[in-house]
Amino acid sequence: MTSYEPLRVYVYKEGLARFASESYSTKASKTNQFMHLTNYSINKKNVTFVQNENTENDDVGFKWSLTAFCNHLEQVGIDMDLMWSRIYDVIIKTLACGENYVLQAMRKNNMFRLNCFEVFGFDILIDSDLKPWVLEVNLSPSLATDAPLDMKIKANLITDTLNLCGVRKFDRRKESANKLKFRSNTGAFTGSLG
Repeated sequence: MTSYEPLRVYVYKEGLARFASESYSTKASKTNQFMHLTNYSINKKNVTFVQNENTENDDVGFKWSLTAFCNHLEQVGIDMDLMWSRIYDVIIKTLACGENYVLQAMRKNNMFRLNCFEVFGFDILIDSDLKPWVLEVNLSPSLATDAPLDMKIKANLITDTLNLCGVRKFDRRKESANKLKFRSNTGAFTGSLG
């Protein structure tokens, strides 16, 4: 998100699709956290957990790239345009719920609307009817990289975010040269008035 006034949101269409490390069954124990949760920090502790170790094979194990997951859904006949439009809809509605509070805080603190940005981490569950459900929104999403797939996806996200916001690499030599040039063009006064 680069602005609340006006609301300006960009959706990064890559991410991580996480799966429970045990198949769901209504007959199994309701306390089996590996069956009921897709949370990576929990599932990686299961002896059956398979980590994806190769960025080229991003549809292996219990954590895939979002692209690989979408390709799989498309291959089984899922209308991905419809699914993405539903995801966009739930993201916009979620952000709009907090818009008034953020705008009040910005006005209270005299913040200029273009001097910041935020990366939100949306955890969205897709049900069997392809309806997206927002599980949580992370204000500071994890950028930890336990596997090569994490590194590839998260590094590209950071790069694209900084490019989108116009953040440039700081060139100390160029900055020093510009300062010297500015001083010589303005005829900096040295001496006393007296």
